[in-house]
Amino acid sequence: MSEVQSVPAAFTAAVRTLLDTPLLTEGMEGFRETYAWRLELRVFFARVAALTVQSGPGVLRLVLSPPFPEGGRAWADVRSPQAAGFVAWVLWYHEFLGVQAGEVRQFSLAELASAISSHPQAQDLDFSVRSQRLALLQAVRALRELGALAIVDESSQEWENGEGEAGSSGGALLEFTAAAPYLISRPSELPASAAQRAIRILLCGPSMTRAQDPEAFEQLSAPLLEDLQHTLGWRLSVNSEYATLHREGLVRGMGSRWMPGRSAASSVALLLLSAVREEVRRQRLTPEDYGRLTVTKMRLYGLLDQVRATHRARWGTMGKESTEKLLELVLAEWRLWGGVAVSDRASVTLEPHLARFDPTYGTEAAVEARGQSEKQQAATSLFD
Repeated sequence: MSEVQSVPAAFTAAVRTLLDTPLLTEGMEGFRETYAWRLELRVFFARVAALTVQSGPGVLRLVLSPPFPEGGRAWADVRSPQAAGFVAWVLWYHEFLGVQAGEVRQFSLAELASAISSHPQAQDLDFSVRSQRLALLQAVRALRELGALAIVDESSQEWENGEGEAGSSGGALLEFTAAAPYLISRPSELPASAAQRAIRILLCGPSMTRAQDPEAFEQLSAPLLEDLQHTLGWRLSVNSEYATLHREGLVRGMGSRWMPGRSAASSVALLLLSAVREEVRRQRLTPEDYGRLTVTKMRLYGLLDQVRATHRARWGTMGKESTEKLLELVLAEWRLWGGVAVSDRASVTLEPHLARFDPTYGTEAAVEARGQSEKQQAATSLFD
């Protein structure tokens, strides 16, 4: 029996860094240490997950697929579909300017907005509306977080409030970095086996559900999965309807956003999960195929009012919000955790992997989840 080869700690750190921050640029924490392993990283990710690693002067990018259609945003500042659309518009502006490799081209928020508004396909946009200005700012901040955009001058307040002029001095002063072209063109996906597809889903999101890819789910015991766990030092747990790759140790970047934080909204979201679980236990709600659970919003309003009656004193000003507003905040949290399969005006369908969070108020899982090992209920479904 052959011995398992040891993995250099520096390579494990490089893999984790690139997973937490898929677009690294020079000057970002961990860039030089990770960039030194770029050739090995390219081979590793292609072999285990059929994922592409791109590299260039001062840039390293792991090309990841969007984790979930119903949210679970990878970028902290993108809070709406409109903001996500403006990310594409800002990258279009890079091509519109004709920025060459190595060239620095500065522009203002007002110039950016004016160029977008002038495009024939953007006639429905109106930056005199404050919500649209805020969405554009969210896109700009998200691209800055990714390292594709630098904010030279932060003075965006006047433009945000509609007071800035439409000239070159209006709003913050921005410039594209060398990483921007890597977000404009997306390489073709590599052909992937069922086991590679399973790993890809686990790396691109908080968990994998059987519903996402039933064939790939059956490959969760394949040798490639053992290789992945050995390299990363992370543990895979598999339940009947979902699997989770536990990102143990200090988790930053994208991975940290897939877990409850210390906010009041996270606490409310966890408490409502506890109430939903109790409804299932009492057979008032019944799980569906693949362990999913559909709940009407009217039912959630009622459960939320019950939860608020018990815990309002701990929520501060959030406890005074309307039930409708509170549910909006809860659904935003659940989407962030990748827990919403489908939602419409009347109902919400929840994913089974929400079971990985202990929904008890004040527990370590609720308070210390961000950056810590998750407290698991690995043998059960949230809806059992």
